[in-house]
Amino acid sequence: MADRFDESFAEAEQLFTDKHYMEALRYYRKAAYGGHAPSQCRMGEIYYRGLGVKTHPIEAINWLKQSSEAGYDQATYLLAHLYEHCFGWDAYGGQAFQLYAKAAERDHPAACAALGLCYRAGLGTDQNLELAAKWFLKAAELGDSDGQFRLACCYRDGVILESDPEKAFSWFRSAAEQGHVDAMACLGTCYDLGFGTERDLSEAEIWFAKAGDAGNADALACLAHLIEGREPELAVEKYRKAAEAGSALAQYGLGHCYRFGKGVEVSPEKAIKWLKNAAYNGVKDAMMELSQCYAEGFGIQANEKEAERWEKEALKI
Repeated sequence: MADRFDESFAEAEQLFTDKHYMEALRYYRKAAYGGHAPSQCRMGEIYYRGLGVKTHPIEAINWLKQSSEAGYDQATYLLAHLYEHCFGWDAYGGQAFQLYAKAAERDHPAACAALGLCYRAGLGTDQNLELAAKWFLKAAELGDSDGQFRLACCYRDGVILESDPEKAFSWFRSAAEQGHVDAMACLGTCYDLGFGTERDLSEAEIWFAKAGDAGNADALACLAHLIEGREPELAVEKYRKAAEAGSALAQYGLGHCYRFGKGVEVSPEKAIKWLKNAAYNGVKDAMMELSQCYAEGFGIQANEKEAERWEKEALKI
């Protein structure tokens, strides 16, 4: 019966893709009231994400529940996602976990990755690292970019799974090629360090640039570090942009440039400002440089105790 709405659903999907959400909503609504599960799911998604309308979690839940009960796995996944992000684990953690599990058991890729995160962190269930790895692997094999990224992290860190640099690199690349921003940054690091692949600084720059353009401030800082020697002025621009976006690595890089006049005039005051920011954000090299500044009285009143304190903080890392 609901199949009679498939043609109008296809038209609505095109409108949705083109971001004409209000027009798409008219098509979805008619089909949704007629029991068309995919349209009900889209109705829920539109109200959940506030696409062309005000965000309305209760309305979203109404439509997502109907679609999920009709067996539409994307709705089950989105309903879990809504419970997690709108209401939190303390209030709806158990329900979110159960819904992720339901969709994951039916091979929904993103739900598999989310279920892996639940088991890894003990959210809505007991922590179980073996099950976390199992679901990350399944998500990755189903083509989910976040699952591929999480699995790569497992192989990189050697905590849940035995360390395997080649597998880490391979899965980072798979996720990065799908546009996963954090995976792009990690892939850049792999090329930079020669982790799981041959060292290739040109490829490292490419992937750091892609991640940086997509909003990863730490990746932009890494790119600045790579080009600092040959293009110091451009490196300073990138350090500044990333530092202002909150990257502690960039804050250190910018402070270092101001201290030694790399691509910018020496400025003791600006050097201290950025080195302090980076040091308080846990960057070891920034702590060491800040210690040296206190010892030398560079840009700040000499203070032997502060110099010793920051050196000790750095040595703890």
